[in-house]
Amino acid sequence: MPENNNKHTGFNGDNLENPRITYHQFGFRSANYSNSRPEAVDGFLDNVYEKFLDEQKLDENGLKDRIAILKAEVQQEKEKKGNSIADLASTKSNKEDKEREIHDLELEKIEIKKGDGEVGGTLPFVIGAFITLLLTLYLFVFYSSSSYTVFYGVKPGASGFINSNVFTDALNKGPGAIALVILFPVIFLGLGFLIHDTLENNKKLASENKPSKYALIISLILVTFIADAFVGYKISEGVYANNFNIGLTNDTWNYSMIFSDVNFYIVLVLGFVVYLIWGLLLHFVLSHPYLKSESERVKLLIEFINNKISEKRKELNIIVSKINNLESAIVNCDNKIKEKEVDIIGYQNGVIPINVASLKGAVGEFMGGWQAYSHGNFDSNTANQLIGDSIRASEKWLEIKIKSLNTER
Repeated sequence: MPENNNKHTGFNGDNLENPRITYHQFGFRSANYSNSRPEAVDGFLDNVYEKFLDEQKLDENGLKDRIAILKAEVQQEKEKKGNSIADLASTKSNKEDKEREIHDLELEKIEIKKGDGEVGGTLPFVIGAFITLLLTLYLFVFYSSSSYTVFYGVKPGASGFINSNVFTDALNKGPGAIALVILFPVIFLGLGFLIHDTLENNKKLASENKPSKYALIISLILVTFIADAFVGYKISEGVYANNFNIGLTNDTWNYSMIFSDVNFYIVLVLGFVVYLIWGLLLHFVLSHPYLKSESERVKLLIEFINNKISEKRKELNIIVSKINNLESAIVNCDNKIKEKEVDIIGYQNGVIPINVASLKGAVGEFMGGWQAYSHGNFDSNTANQLIGDSIRASEKWLEIKIKSLNTER
């Protein structure tokens, strides 16, 4: 079949009687000869391949030149590979430096958080919080009982001022009394919180190198002392009146007696002094880092560091991408070097290597002529059908041929 194809198309003739033709012309004449039948494509492509092999043959000088070119290309690929390896080593070192920078920034962020106003460990905080809670309950009961005694008097026959049945007695007197004994202690607890808040503001003023303000703190403590003194006075007076009524004393109450009445000082100790201790513990607990949010300065510093970390991570991603590209380039260089060295060995031993890209070009040119004839000699639908089947046949032939070439290599 190939001999008949050549005979009718004149593909192999180089003389004046049978002039040389191009692959495109050969495709056109082959389609004409076979009436564009797809099953005839394989035979004509075999002729194309034989002609392609003939064109690849070189004389002695051409063979030497081709080998020299290939050796030069191998050397270029080796130099390119060497540069890529050196660049890869440098880039990997940059990657390690960038990762170390990110790690250092993360540690710096931890140190900033750790150093933000830390005043104690966990154990002192837990103990302080527990004692503060108990003192809060104590003050609530103390001032509830004291308020009831102040407003409703000491119970007849009682020699002390602490009423253990204060809530029951208040309930018997009505909801107003209940509200009074519950809400009255809140006044003192609120004063304690205001003292804490003022101390916190003074810390902020000190951090800004501004003078602290103690007038409000002194005023709040003084108000608390006066309130406790009035409570102590009323309780002392009520207890004395009970003692007078039952005959334990013959003198009527005089305000100057307050300074010698032990009940007055007991109220001050159990009320005002305990209140001061509670206030200091409350400030310690509420100002502890475990309960405080980060300061604005710390937030700004951490935000700045986070931005730097984001920038470093972007740079790290670029470096990683470059490493992947360099590794791929090294693999490509190895493949090209291997292919060219195989070609050199082939040329040196008389085995002509096939340039696959050139072979694909020759087949494409041939199929271009085939399609040109088909479009010009058939209606549109028929031409498209024939051309589609012919192209698939050529692709299959080319796939098989390339696989056979790779197997031979």
